[in-house]
Amino acid sequence: MTRLILTCLVLLSIFHWSCEKDPPTYTLIKPTESDRKVLVEEFSGALCPNCPQGTQDLENLKAIYAENLIIVTIHAGDFASPYPDSRYDFSTEEGDQLLSILGNPIGYPSAVVNRVKQGQSFQSFASKWASLVADELDKPAKVNISLVQTYDPETRILDLKATILPLEEIVDGIRLSVLIKEDGIIDPQADRASPTGKVIDYVHKYVMRVMLSSPSGDLLTNYAEAFLPYEQSYQFTLPAEDGWWRADKCHLVVYASVDTEGSYEILQAHEEPLAQ
Repeated sequence: MTRLILTCLVLLSIFHWSCEKDPPTYTLIKPTESDRKVLVEEFSGALCPNCPQGTQDLENLKAIYAENLIIVTIHAGDFASPYPDSRYDFSTEEGDQLLSILGNPIGYPSAVVNRVKQGQSFQSFASKWASLVADELDKPAKVNISLVQTYDPETRILDLKATILPLEEIVDGIRLSVLIKEDGIIDPQADRASPTGKVIDYVHKYVMRVMLSSPSGDLLTNYAEAFLPYEQSYQFTLPAEDGWWRADKCHLVVYASVDTEGSYEILQAHEEPLAQ
């Protein structure tokens, strides 16, 4: 089904440019419901002029795949420094460590799709994202992820328990990663599409704020038995709200990855609003 969607999109693009006078009408077929979810880690920065176009490409894919596509934007690397007039610094220590684990992009926009290597690199350019996401969605889910959370708006304390249920034996073991991302943060962003090269009131989305696990993931088990649940609990106190750290704009992202040296392939991912 995902292959059919990509084919339709390509044909639609071709006809748009070659038959502008009398373009045919197409109905986009949505993908069937699936338990499989794909994690895209977009590497970005406030000083990256090409990154807003990359984010828009991901937004277009999100419009197709909805909850089956989970996007996390990590501000790390050469363009991650804020402007002198920026109110916020989106870079994090965990983001720098993730960049070290997954490798520096050779250009921007760049993203990692389910941490599947492309040759010797995890990073890929925007032209490959659609096909990589489709390939990953075509794979069956190997684990299920469920999350139980409580959030106290008075103390701003978040308690959560993540449960990983393997759907088959996984001999490589499983690592669990948990992070908080935030939408709707307004701050300057470089943008080559802007006449000034900069958008003062840019709306930043999917911004990784903090990892509750280690950047490489917390080891759940060295060997996962099929249909035996594995659990891990976390607690975090949200900092005071000051234009960001708005609980109603934050989402929890949980993902399970294989515990194999040199490979960090994502088995499954899960996202839900914080304080729901």
